[in-house]
Amino acid sequence: KPKTPTESQKSFRVREGFEVRLVASEPQVKDPVAFAWGTDGKLWVAEMGDYPLGINGKPGGVVRWLVDTDRNGHYEKSTVFLEGLNFPNGVLAWGKGVLISATPDIIYAEDTTGDGRADVRRVLFTGFNQGNQQHRMNGFALGLDNWIHAANGDSGGTITSKATGKKTNINGLDFRFKMTGEFEAVAGQTQFGRWRDDWGNWFGNNNPNWVWHYHVPIRYFARNPHLATPGMRRNVFSNNRL
Repeated sequence: KPKTPTESQKSFRVREGFEVRLVASEPQVKDPVAFAWGTDGKLWVAEMGDYPLGINGKPGGVVRWLVDTDRNGHYEKSTVFLEGLNFPNGVLAWGKGVLISATPDIIYAEDTTGDGRADVRRVLFTGFNQGNQQHRMNGFALGLDNWIHAANGDSGGTITSKATGKKTNINGLDFRFKMTGEFEAVAGQTQFGRWRDDWGNWFGNNNPNWVWHYHVPIRYFARNPHLATPGMRRNVFSNNRL
């Protein structure tokens, strides 16, 4: 018999000084794979309930938002924002809407009517390769450079900006973009969730390597077309066992 969320919480073992709190559970949220907070306190969640074959052969991923109505740290209200997404695995609140990674596209969705559901769905970038669902582009993370950074996921692709028409190959590299349509490859090849610290150092990972540091931005090497690009990542830990 499956444990309840409360029973599961009691079974966790954490280091001294840490604790685990229940924020949301079924039916408010289901199959979550990524989340992000908006400036208004909403918790945006990407749900990959269609993994790995879709729902009846069709995309069935969901993005929803949750609200903590009594401000006790537990999210009681849940609203489905957008459905029919192709294995969504990244979400970021932006402006009046939200960015969603759903290979082969990066999508911007917005509610303009006030009913809590998206009535605007616009593809910003397309062309990400649809490999294994565990190896697709994902993200997002806002950089100190005011670009939105994201992980390659290992599948790569030649990406087209819908705003500019420019094509960019990201095979073997992560990427960054702006809402205006600018798009660039950056150092690193992250499988799950590229992230940075407060000083602008970028980190990534893959299955056997749980923390890489991308120590040199690729733009410095790109200035010389005759230079063979050296390795741009280092393991943070010598032992990858957790």
